[in-house]
Amino acid sequence: MRVTRVVRSQDLQAKRVAAYCRVSTLKENQEESFETQQRYYTDLINHTAGWQPVKVYADEGFSGVLAEKRPGFMAMMADARNNLIDIILVKSISRFARNAKEAQRYVHELKGLGVEVRFEREGISSMDGSAEMAFSMLAVAAQEESRSISENMKWSLRKHAEQGIRHLGSNRILGYNEVDGMLVPNQDAWIVRVIFEDYAAGLYPIEIQRHLEDLGAANSTTKRIPGSGNMRKVLSNEVYVGDRMIQKGPVRDLITKQPDFSKPYTSYYLTDDHEPIVGRQLFEQVKARLESVDQERKAGIYRNSQSHYLYGLVYCSECGLPYRKGDGSEYKGTEYDYLVCSCRKRRDRNQRTCTNRSIRVDQLLKALSKTLGLPWRSVEEFDSDALVNAVERVVIKPDDIDVVMKYRQVANG
Repeated sequence: MRVTRVVRSQDLQAKRVAAYCRVSTLKENQEESFETQQRYYTDLINHTAGWQPVKVYADEGFSGVLAEKRPGFMAMMADARNNLIDIILVKSISRFARNAKEAQRYVHELKGLGVEVRFEREGISSMDGSAEMAFSMLAVAAQEESRSISENMKWSLRKHAEQGIRHLGSNRILGYNEVDGMLVPNQDAWIVRVIFEDYAAGLYPIEIQRHLEDLGAANSTTKRIPGSGNMRKVLSNEVYVGDRMIQKGPVRDLITKQPDFSKPYTSYYLTDDHEPIVGRQLFEQVKARLESVDQERKAGIYRNSQSHYLYGLVYCSECGLPYRKGDGSEYKGTEYDYLVCSCRKRRDRNQRTCTNRSIRVDQLLKALSKTLGLPWRSVEEFDSDALVNAVERVVIKPDDIDVVMKYRQVANG
């Protein structure tokens, strides 16, 4: 009796095989280095009959706790969802993920897509139903191993903090090198001094950045000019006055990688810890301006290098928000600039909720000139310095103007 075997097309089709490897450290002496894993899987896939190589997906120097933080892993998942992979080879569960919940979620998703995940060290396959419990236990063990490492590191940092020891992550901060655990000013220290001196003189971060560009300043490490967005971090860093704050905030959660404010921590402030780059008087002057800026922002005032001198000085009596110098566009046909309430709904005719008036700049300055006893000629010739030095606050009312003088003298305009 002749038996005819029906050969289906999928039996003849080679399995599309990929591999995933990860090392969370960039140390070259790691037992199973990044390059070693890549070569191993490339050779294995290329020399196994019935296997068609797809790609070796890899993440070097990435933690295994959060998958979305690993670009190689996410690229592999995207290709699996697009039906480009049949089998994924992984050295171990801990290489695949150290978060038990994520490991199970992604393995189950891949299984649902018909993609098999083979874990070499544990000798299990995601398609083996009897391995489900073993996989769950091993995934939890991998997460606990990561947690143990994290807790040991946190303990070490706490002990060092108690002893006044805290190393910089890269052994370098703008203006300093770390030499034998001590911060020592380097060739970039002058850049830090310029930043502090300019800010104390009233310049805004963007103006300081332009000044540094004119001076040819560049970080000797990054070869870039400090950006205006990072300027506040420099200005508020106590390191530059010779002090150190150790353990500034809570440790990061193992899973979320966000500061865990539920965990107690102790900060240690060390005065005169190392050689300063800026003097304490200059540092305190900058600190006072930073605090003033913070208070203004709480009141809705965000100054920049283009801000008019009346901004932050004139307020609305109805909504309490600062008036902002406008271009008069809502009063077409006039030749004047206008101060308009900064509340968006006041400026929007269709959604106006603030009923207070707008006022022409020349009319306001005429009234202020009379109050201050200043001669009036024109908007352009108005003594703005005298106004800023003498007046603390101007309040626009529907039918009046209140001027609050510094030293708590009050007058009506």
